[in-house]
Amino acid sequence: MRTDNGDKNEVLNVTEAARFIRVSEKSMREMARMKRVPCRKVGREWRFLRRGLEDWLAGPPADAVAEGTAAYQQSALFPEAEEEPAVKSGFGDTAFAKNRRDPIHRWVPWVAGFSGSFVEEVLGKALEDVSRPATVLDPFAGVGTTLVESLKLGCNAVGFEINPYAALACGVKSACVRCDLEELTAAVKRAALLSAQPSRSAPVSLPPQSFRSKARFFSPTVQRQVLLIQDFIAKQKSGFVKDLLNLALGTVLVGVSNYSYEPSLSTRASAGRKGIEHADVLGVYCEKLWEMEADIGFIQRHMMKFRRRPAATVHKRSYLSGADVLRAGSVDVLITSPPYLNNYHYVRNTRPHLYWLGLIDGNEELKKLEKESFGQFWQTVRTAPRIDLAFELPDLRAILESIRERNTGKGAYGGAGWANYAATYFNDCNTFFQVTRRVMKPGGWVVVVIGNNIVQGVHVETDCFLARIGELHGFKTVGMHRVRRKRTGSSIVNSSVRVGVTKEPVELYETAVEMRAPV
Repeated sequence: MRTDNGDKNEVLNVTEAARFIRVSEKSMREMARMKRVPCRKVGREWRFLRRGLEDWLAGPPADAVAEGTAAYQQSALFPEAEEEPAVKSGFGDTAFAKNRRDPIHRWVPWVAGFSGSFVEEVLGKALEDVSRPATVLDPFAGVGTTLVESLKLGCNAVGFEINPYAALACGVKSACVRCDLEELTAAVKRAALLSAQPSRSAPVSLPPQSFRSKARFFSPTVQRQVLLIQDFIAKQKSGFVKDLLNLALGTVLVGVSNYSYEPSLSTRASAGRKGIEHADVLGVYCEKLWEMEADIGFIQRHMMKFRRRPAATVHKRSYLSGADVLRAGSVDVLITSPPYLNNYHYVRNTRPHLYWLGLIDGNEELKKLEKESFGQFWQTVRTAPRIDLAFELPDLRAILESIRERNTGKGAYGGAGWANYAATYFNDCNTFFQVTRRVMKPGGWVVVVIGNNIVQGVHVETDCFLARIGELHGFKTVGMHRVRRKRTGSSIVNSSVRVGVTKEPVELYETAVEMRAPV
């Protein structure tokens, strides 16, 4: 039935609604019964508005997410600090929280990500000056926001990501525009059957032997369901399907465990919360799979408008040491957000994912990731001999000396260790621009989102120093766009990273540093 208002007000029955969002009729009825989709019951039959289903596919409003749902399980992984957007200054708000409502982006939360709308805005401006087809690069691709938005605009995309879990997410999200949707739907339906009739036999899969945690990571009943899911994943023949099913498991892993992110990975007990003894892991997992399958149908329909479908490549390695795979002058636009100078330990905070998804084999691989990560971590360089800048920038050198003089009685745990960490970080910034100068086309766009920092009570204007390091390599700074303010209290300013009282109040913020490559 169709009203005078057009297609968007079309009323659909169960069969038509299931076909529209690409799920089974059984799943459609169950979703309606559980009030997971907008619908009404007319007599004994369910009816759906096409417009309502389209809005639902775009994601629920933030205040509609309730504890206990799969959406809550996701959002609880990496809770974000209380923040507010800055005054409009060239580019929009970068907050990753916006991605929680967007198809594809909403799959995997990521503490250091930026919003798809921010990338879309930057590309919209950059592509006015760039001939098509353009190539967009994200050297610190994270979970793939830049790559997905580039593909949606018809650009080829290249990403580098050293963290195997983030690289898995980035690879699956960028490959889904070309995957066999029918093959995936069949696998999701089989998973739904597993959820409806879970096996009573003992799982074949085993917990990762090298994984250790202070408290039991999963309760016995939860662990059994996780292992049954891994048995199911192991039976799949398609590499893409396996990766997607593995990623889906990763997105719910911590949410059903006895650990949480508040904001770093720790036991629920240490945060004053009860452990999880029982959870419908299979049900939550299948809910996530149906969401992913529906989003892929959405993005593939979007991609049909391109005569030449763009492609994405994900390199699971460090950009600083592995960018030689790119041709010189092959990149039109670079959009990225490298790790900040705040010692957030991405490797340790993804340990459950790395081990339980079989992405690493042991602690040696974990240590290798720590040493190869951008800026490394304070823990990896604090006891090393004095580390100095590998380039000349007197103002930054003075800042590092000020840090080094703080808390001298604490040895490597005082200013000396943190100065080593900061010097290593800025040396990697220097290498970043050395590498980027080679791969960028003359005059190409470079936009780097970065925040200022407080280290041992010393305020470090990281964004300004990043721009000046780029200028040493011939890059031209076009704008310093204040895109986000972070409201922080003394508990943050005086944390172990920033320990020491600043002489004056400091507002933490994020800046989009806009530059042009040398001509």
